[in-house]
Order: sequence, then C-alpha cells, then structure tokens
Amino acid sequence: MSSRTPTSLYRMIWAYYRLPFLKVIFLNLINAAVSVGIIAYINHTFISQPVFDTLSWLSLGYFAGLIVLLLVTTFISQYTLTCLGHKFVYELRTKLVKQIIDTKVPQIDHLGSARLIASLSSDIQSITVAFVRMPELVQGVILSTGVAIYLGWLSLPLLLIVIFWIAITIWISTILVKHVYQHLTGLRELNDLLYQDYQSIIEGRKELALNQHRAEKLYKTDFVTHAKSYEKSVIKADTFHLSAVNWSNIMMFAAIGVVFALSNYLDIPMGVATTFSLTILFMQSPLLHAVGAYPTIQTAQVALDKIHSLELSDYHPEFATNATIQNWQSISLTDIGYRYQSVEDTVQNTQDAAIQTPDTAGDILSDVNLTLKRGDVVFLIGANGSGKSTLAKIITGIFTPTIGQVRVDEKAISDANVVDYRQLFSAIFSDQHLFKQLVGREGKDPDMTLVTSWLHKLNLQDKVSVTDERLSTDKLSQGQRKRLAMLISVAEQKDILLLDEWAADQDPAFRRVFYQTLIPELKAMGKTLFIISHDDGYFEHADRLLLMKRGKLIELNAEERQRASADAISMLH
Repeated sequence: MSSRTPTSLYRMIWAYYRLPFLKVIFLNLINAAVSVGIIAYINHTFISQPVFDTLSWLSLGYFAGLIVLLLVTTFISQYTLTCLGHKFVYELRTKLVKQIIDTKVPQIDHLGSARLIASLSSDIQSITVAFVRMPELVQGVILSTGVAIYLGWLSLPLLLIVIFWIAITIWISTILVKHVYQHLTGLRELNDLLYQDYQSIIEGRKELALNQHRAEKLYKTDFVTHAKSYEKSVIKADTFHLSAVNWSNIMMFAAIGVVFALSNYLDIPMGVATTFSLTILFMQSPLLHAVGAYPTIQTAQVALDKIHSLELSDYHPEFATNATIQNWQSISLTDIGYRYQSVEDTVQNTQDAAIQTPDTAGDILSDVNLTLKRGDVVFLIGANGSGKSTLAKIITGIFTPTIGQVRVDEKAISDANVVDYRQLFSAIFSDQHLFKQLVGREGKDPDMTLVTSWLHKLNLQDKVSVTDERLSTDKLSQGQRKRLAMLISVAEQKDILLLDEWAADQDPAFRRVFYQTLIPELKAMGKTLFIISHDDGYFEHADRLLLMKRGKLIELNAEERQRASADAISMLH
C-alpha cells in the first residue's frame, strides 16, 4: 500500500480485501435471511392467524430455534467483520511504520515528529474505531435490504410509502452528518497543533521550569487556545451527530403511525400493518446504529486522508540487509551542492536544477570535492552554520545532494543503491538517539568480547551492563550517553565511523583518552574515521584536516595545519 493508492476507505478495502469482504457480505446476507425469517414466522404464526389456534410448544420451539440461529449468525458475521477490520488496521499500522523508516530523512524532518506521532496514534485509532463500528453499518444496510424485500412481498404500496418516509429521514440525517464531517476535518487539524504543544511542553520542560513567563505564554496562548478550539469544534460535531440520531429515532416511531394511518386508505389488512409496525420497531436499532456508525467512518476517512498527505515513500516489505558494498577503496564527492527544500518547492526546484549554479543564494554547500580513502582519519573543522553537519549527512547518504555526484570507487550512488551505500557507516550525530538493543556485524549477534572490552575502554563498566544483548540503562550524563553511542557503533563493526562533535561533551581527561587512545585503536580495527572536531590541541592525530567555510570545503596543507593546531578559531572566519 503506497502513499499514492486511492485514499477512499471503501476503495482500499475493495482493492486489498475484496474476497474477505465478500465473505463478510455473504455472512451478513445469511444473518439478514434469518432475521427476515423470524419476522415472517411471527407474522405467519402469531399475527395472521388467531394466536391460541396456532400457539404450541412446537411453534415456540421453532421460534426459539430461530432466535438462537439469529444469535449465532449475528455473532459470526460481526466477529468476521471485526477480524477483517483489525487485520486492516494492523497492516495499515505496520506499513505506515515501514514507510516512515523508508522515507528520506529531509521529508521526515519537514513533517516533524508531532505530526507523525499524531498519525500513528490518533489517525490509526480513528480507523480502528471505524472498523469496530463498521459491522453495525454493514448489517444495517444488508438487513434493511432483506426486510424491504419481504415487506414488498406483503404490500408493495405500503413499502414504497415507508421507503419514501425513511429516505426523507436519511436525507436530512445525511445533511446533518455532512456538518459532522466538516467539523471532524477541523478537529484533525487542531489535533496536530495539540500534539505540537504536547511536544513543546515535554521536550522543553527544563526551559519552561526556568522561565514561568514562557511557560504561561505557551500554556495560555498556544495550548489553551488550541484546546478551547478543539472543545468548540467537537461540541458542534457531536451536536450535529446527536441531532441526526435523534431525528432518525423520532421519525422511525412516526413511521409506525403513518403505516396504521394509511393502511385504512389503502385497504391493507390490519395484520399486514401490524407486521410492518413490528418490523419497523425491529429495524429501528440496526438503522440507528448504522446512522451512528457513519460519522466514525467519516472520521476514519479524515484520518486516512491525513496519513496519505504525509507523502511517505511507497511501501516495500523488504529491508536492504543482504547487499553491502564490499572491499571499497575510496569514496569521492564531486562538485557537490546542497540546499534545503520545502516540500512545496521540491517539484519546482527539481525542474530548475539544470539552471542552478553553485553560487545560487541559499545553498548550504557548493562546489564540494572530497575523496575519502579507506583507513583515513579525517578531521573537519568549521564555524556554526558552515555546512559541516550537512556534509556529514551527504557523506553518509542520509541527504541526497542537490547537484553533484557521490561515488564509491567508480560506482555512482543513486536512489537505486543509496540504501546499500548507507550500510557502510556508523554515525554519532549531535542529536543521537540511543537504542538499547546491540546489533553486530550485518545484523548478527554482537561480539560480546568486543563489547565487554569497549565497555572498559569507554569507562562505562560500572554504569552499564549488557544482558541478552541489551543495555541495562541509558539514563546517563550527556558525555556518558555519547560514550554509550560509541559502544553501540563499535558493536556494529561497520567500515566507516562518522563522529559529529563527539568529544565536545567529554570531560578533558576522557577527551585525551579519545584522541590519544581510542582513535588509534579504531584505526587499528580497520575503520575509516570522519570526525567533526574543534579540539585544535589534538589535530596531530588526523591524517588529513579539512576546513568548511561558508559551504566551501578546503583541505589544509602542512603549514595551514600548524596554524590551525595553534589557533583553530582564527581560521574559521
């Protein structure tokens, strides 16, 4: 299921679950047939003939058997449709998560975690609720059709009058439900804003604790405003929904009076009129439940539209775990340029790519040329905003350059093989996320001898233990968390390790250990190291020293390296 499949909930069910859904329809037809049979039996046995002439233990036994059969068929049909619904929700949830994993990082960054979490929680929940209520809608429609056939056989004129009456009722209910749908769309937009508020409150908890004025503004100006708007919209939506249900309820009762009033004019037997009235009472609950279930289907449609608006990658069940580039000797970046693009600008910028130049305003990187050789220890320095982290993400394949080419040896990296290319790298970025599960080379179990050894090298042996290949905790200081990230990266045994300001969070003593001990050991393990650093006292440990300045990359010669080692700050501007 890709982001470009039809967004209609019904079309998706028909496209991907046609046979199971037809099975559900068949079971509901059986259930409707049993229901019609009970109505016919009541009409034939208890209404059309004198009751005491036909009433017997046998007739009561038949009636009880029909009731039990109705109970069984109703349960089976509802259970089957419920299972189908939850299967659909399960597959939608798992596919959505896989699509998020496969979607390019810039698109995920653009969407933001609040919007994604809202879809994974609120939208999926809305679709789940819709499928829980869908049996009521399906049964109501099928049962109404079956009952209408039977009533038409009893009296077609009276049936047409009842159908007209119910059609008017449903028409007005539909008008009310359209207002429900309009408000549900607004509610979903407000839900995104509320999730953003939740994220700000939780992630900014330290800053809010230090500044009550900011906390008050966030709470009163943003959160309370959005919460109040949500309250008003949901009240309006529920008001229209309740109006639709109450209107349908009242009009169904009124239909009974219409049946008896018109039966005299149409010369319809009282027994038939009574059957019609009892049938309307029998159908009142299924119809009202069907009317009540429809807004949940509309809510699910809003949620599904929201999910598709994320514009995630197409769904592919496989993970690229088998193909890894082997025995590479060099990675080259040729005439690389990069600029951040909004989703709205992507198409236009793609069309304009041919006329872009490296000097185009807004470029983060321009005319970057670099060759990394296997076994290199490369340090990169540069001022904030110079493009260091962007370059790191292009080197690792997380970002795709706007212009230029990345090659491994002589093989160009493209969308077709970039996932394989990324598998060469372990990286510790400044906003690194820690996973407690350790993963070894090519996804195998980690080498526990290596893990134990590096726990000691990183001075974490008294802070963290490893049980069943999982870390006991990640609740450590920022510097220790970076060391833990190093442990996780070493356990992966990838060819290349990229470190973005890793040593900045270390105390002076361990910073020295990193440069003087850990870097030589990592190099001895055969790793290629690309390290963003400003520790000019340790530049001697680099094979090569690069400088990023205003999006341009410069490799420093011996004289420039000496100047940088003496005072790196003077070279940044």
